[in-house]
Amino acid sequence: MAMNVMQELGNYKKIVDSELEKFFDSKIEEIGDPDNPYSTVISFLKEYTLRGGKRIRPAFTYYGNLLFTEADSCLDDVIKASIAHELKQAYYLIHDDITDRSDERRGGPSMHKMLEEWYIQQNGISHEEARHQGMSMAIFAGDLANSFAYDTISQTGLAVVKKNAAIEILNNTDLDTLHGQVLDILSGIEPEMLTEDELLNIHLLKSAKYTIESPLQIGALLAGASKEQLKILSKYALPLGQAFQVQDDNLGLFGDEEKLGKPASSDLAEGKKTLLIIKALENAKHSEKRIINEYLGNPNITESMVKQVQDIVKSTGSLDYSVNLAKDLINESKEYLNQLENVNPEAKEFLEKFADYMLDRDY
Repeated sequence: MAMNVMQELGNYKKIVDSELEKFFDSKIEEIGDPDNPYSTVISFLKEYTLRGGKRIRPAFTYYGNLLFTEADSCLDDVIKASIAHELKQAYYLIHDDITDRSDERRGGPSMHKMLEEWYIQQNGISHEEARHQGMSMAIFAGDLANSFAYDTISQTGLAVVKKNAAIEILNNTDLDTLHGQVLDILSGIEPEMLTEDELLNIHLLKSAKYTIESPLQIGALLAGASKEQLKILSKYALPLGQAFQVQDDNLGLFGDEEKLGKPASSDLAEGKKTLLIIKALENAKHSEKRIINEYLGNPNITESMVKQVQDIVKSTGSLDYSVNLAKDLINESKEYLNQLENVNPEAKEFLEKFADYMLDRDY
């Protein structure tokens, strides 16, 4: 029977969610006072992290490990290590929501909005002051999630040399991701449109490395993979991670709002320079370019405006171009995967099926 990637992700998500819940509860228990503000922030962080997400990154840690093991050796330690990237994800998302001025995440309020409301209820302060304090505390909550990510690695029973190697990968991934974040933020305030190569470099640094390469490598490293095997995994992971982000941006404009947890207008309102926008502007008529430039970054964009941009993106061939580029990147990724020999076939099948799933997903 062919492997069902969504089912595999769903199965591991249950394990990850249970481990995350135990981890947060242990941190709250250590404080010993549920009314302590520090406990409250951790409780908010727990709710935010457990609210949604497919747990792709922890799954890559697990299957990266399984690639080089015959059975679930050190499974408890692998599970603990795998939640590090989910905590990293919370860290990045909390900060992203502040920089992007996004008040929603995964069908609920962003961390800064949750804390803003808490300040209002607890202290009766003005909305303006609560807004500032909510964002300030959310920054600390994100930093806390980042520290917790390293803590999960430290709590494993793995050999010190493996812990240190995993922490080094996490730290190097942070440096790359923050590099990508700097480039991304600057691209949003500069009037010039990004080139395709510049955008793909941001995707490489900001998404591909921490979404796929880093969790895969940590899992494989813990199983004793060789340097050559780790290099092949990187060559599989990086184009796949770029394809992941290209497809994510495609869904951001054309996906189902209910499934995505955000409206189709959000990327446009934010002024996000996606490949869809870049290629549409390259091929659009003057009047169509004017429409895109007028609506891009407009916080008051309406559904009819979004529909106009969608039509231009389709008619200029930009949507087809983006989908085809994602296909090419995925094919490149799978070619490298085929270079891995004498590995666990179940894990290899998951990595192959996940690459195929990338284009089929609708959220």
